[in-house]
Amino acid sequence: MKIHKEMPDFGKGVFSQLMLDFISYKRSCGLKYEDSVEYTLRAINKELITSGVKEPVLTKIIVENLVNKRPHEQYSTQSRRISLLRQLARYLSLRGIDAYVYPELSTHKEEKTFVPYLFTDLEMDSIFFVADHLPHVANHPNYHMVYPVLIRLLYSCGLRLSEALNLRMRDIDMESATLYIDKSKKSKSRVVAMSASMNTVLQKYIITRYGDTNYSDRYVFQAPDKGRYNRGSARSGIMRVFKDAGLPCFIGGRHPRVQDLRHNFSVRALEKMHKAGMDLYCALPLLSVYLGHKGILETERYLWLPQFRMDEIASSSNKLVEGMIPREVKWNEED
Repeated sequence: MKIHKEMPDFGKGVFSQLMLDFISYKRSCGLKYEDSVEYTLRAINKELITSGVKEPVLTKIIVENLVNKRPHEQYSTQSRRISLLRQLARYLSLRGIDAYVYPELSTHKEEKTFVPYLFTDLEMDSIFFVADHLPHVANHPNYHMVYPVLIRLLYSCGLRLSEALNLRMRDIDMESATLYIDKSKKSKSRVVAMSASMNTVLQKYIITRYGDTNYSDRYVFQAPDKGRYNRGSARSGIMRVFKDAGLPCFIGGRHPRVQDLRHNFSVRALEKMHKAGMDLYCALPLLSVYLGHKGILETERYLWLPQFRMDEIASSSNKLVEGMIPREVKWNEED
């Protein structure tokens, strides 16, 4: 049975239906326009409702207020909002609605001050313990089953959160212990290998929750409404696990991010290849393809950590070793 993605709820407002139409139009053009776009558009719509806009018109003043940089907001986040507003304005103009198109900005080179958080083995043990002992939730009966497996999948395979949530039964090959990632970021598809322990964990989860794997269109992490988990909800759930696991809280009240699991995988995988004697020129391209990056430069951004000594990797010998990327996961078979 084919499961169609439901349209988000934008509430009431003069732009609500127009934004839903805009999303439908973009999807009909072959674009995904999923959670992050929906979240940004909902935030824009909420701001329009709060400011008391009564007519479906985007004036210059309204648009300039919407694009203003928020406190503590990254320039990349602001740029994505501006880009989305420009596309929305052009769409409204095509429909004969008066809409100001904000001018295209030159690329802003933001200073790279962010350092990804590298989890210690003890912290990962604490995360797994908390996830494995989540309480049963009446209105979300599979809550306690989903997060232990989801977190392990992100940790051991370096997947993006959206990639894990988009997995369907047909994307898993238990015999070869591989996952098929279908048209992820920049519409790139790839095959991802799993460790033996992750393959066992995933197989046990599927059998326990579903009983079989005959429904190829079913989402692996199926939500109560039969669709897939919302990325924002899943991120919040994982962040609650991080907090309960006692992870450090940074200045401003922020804990390590879900994306840091992917950074952690990248560093550990390259470290493992380095210790196995693989040359940097062989290791980085392999890791780049595995992560679904468009090139080595994108992968290097994940490795910008003081704990990682690139000079040692560069001097390593040119030796290929099988099975060096997937990470094993800890799992209590009695749970």
